[in-house]
Amino acid sequence: MSDDNTKQEQPRGGNAPRGSRRNQPTAPKPSVLPVRPKRGSTESGRRKHMTQVQKEAMYQRWLYIGLAVAAGLIVLALGAGAIWQYQIMPNQVLATVNGDKITRRDYWKYQDISLYNQARLYENMAREYTGQEQSQFLLYSTQLDAARKDVEGNTDVSDATLAQMIEDKLYVQAAEEQGVDMSTPVLMQTALNTWAPSDAPLVTPIPSPTMIPQRAEWATSTAEAMQTQQAEQALLMGTPLAATPVVDGTAVSGAAVASPQASPVAGTPVATPDMAVVQSNAEREYQTFLADVLADTGLDEQEYLDLFAKPQVARAYVNAEIVNSIPQSGPQVQVSHIMVNTEELANEVYADISGGDLSFADAAATWSQDSATASNGGQLGWVTDGQLPDELDAVVFQMKPGDISRPVQSPYGWHILTVTEKDDDRALTANQYDTKVLEARTAFLEDQRAKNDISSDHYNPTPAPTAATFTPPVDAPTPIVATPVAAPDLSATPIAGPVFVPASPEATPGASPEATP
Repeated sequence: MSDDNTKQEQPRGGNAPRGSRRNQPTAPKPSVLPVRPKRGSTESGRRKHMTQVQKEAMYQRWLYIGLAVAAGLIVLALGAGAIWQYQIMPNQVLATVNGDKITRRDYWKYQDISLYNQARLYENMAREYTGQEQSQFLLYSTQLDAARKDVEGNTDVSDATLAQMIEDKLYVQAAEEQGVDMSTPVLMQTALNTWAPSDAPLVTPIPSPTMIPQRAEWATSTAEAMQTQQAEQALLMGTPLAATPVVDGTAVSGAAVASPQASPVAGTPVATPDMAVVQSNAEREYQTFLADVLADTGLDEQEYLDLFAKPQVARAYVNAEIVNSIPQSGPQVQVSHIMVNTEELANEVYADISGGDLSFADAAATWSQDSATASNGGQLGWVTDGQLPDELDAVVFQMKPGDISRPVQSPYGWHILTVTEKDDDRALTANQYDTKVLEARTAFLEDQRAKNDISSDHYNPTPAPTAATFTPPVDAPTPIVATPVAAPDLSATPIAGPVFVPASPEATPGASPEATP
């Protein structure tokens, strides 16, 4: 029996080593594992039922959480929009000039004031006219004022306006290098000059060069011809004008200047203005401007003077230097041309002319593709260097009167040239002089752009593309057709108010033909 008991008590490990897990007594496994009660259940496993009040409280809690999340998202979106509209977008840099930034906010302010100034300019022009012309100018003024409302916050950028702002900085830099006085008193008087009448400026215009005798004679003839045209037109309209004396090409009178397409209000001589009254009136208008207009743009007075008055002063002095550097006479040739499309035809026409079969004028009338000059024998008139395409320029100034050139190619076709007269020092006409001034100003800006660091995605002052057709010089003996008053282009550079840029020492009669010998 002891042996049986011993066998019954022997561990299940059998011959396992001492201390092995097989020799350890095994705890009995429970037949059923304990189960953790589920949430919402009683310990007995039965589900706990929620009351209606508890359900409504839970739904309301989730509703509040949802509303809070939605409100947070809305506030976040509004905040992001406000940051974009009032911080990021206004401070976006549209251009830099030598590290000096032009932000979108600067652009908005400049555009706003420029539109205002141009609207007032059209408003003032309307006072000089009656009827349809007056209504037209007033309409333009209204359109410009309405356009001001859409400036701030607009992401569009007028390349022309931005170019004006960049060039303003280039002019200011050049004026500073020349030591031009641009102190606050000078800028203030320049700003006040905007509200002074044109015949009583508060800023003395920079004197223009004295015209040489021949040019003064031509200018006087032009002004007298213009005055005659005004008188005849006014007489036809039943509003005769008083005679106006002309001195050195300038009409001396308070009469309104007319253009062939407009109906001027008859002017009457006025007394010499009292400059103290002019100054007082301008100061009053300026204060009204500061209160009613400038405040809306966010500009303070000093910013306005720097943004508008300073460039006016700089441009006036720099442009005066340019005008003074332009000679009033120079080498010129009187030239005619025949233009055809192919070299073969040009050679045939040249052979006919040189062989005596056709006169130059007859060949021009028969074969020239330049419709503007073919009927007058191909006459281009007197030209200075630079007025014709480079290929023709290089030929005509080497020719003698009576010479006929072999065919010369230009971007427009093949040309046969003849020179009828030559003068080594002939006075420049008004159009020639103005062209020289424009070329000099263009060269100045190109030089400034080259030597300054300018960066902008909206500024790319590339040269104008070559015209598709040959354009004769403006002084060529062909009629000039007057063009009607065009509507203002709101995308172009607005006029930044009246400026005291030195006038060309010519009487420029608008669309009237110049009296040129």
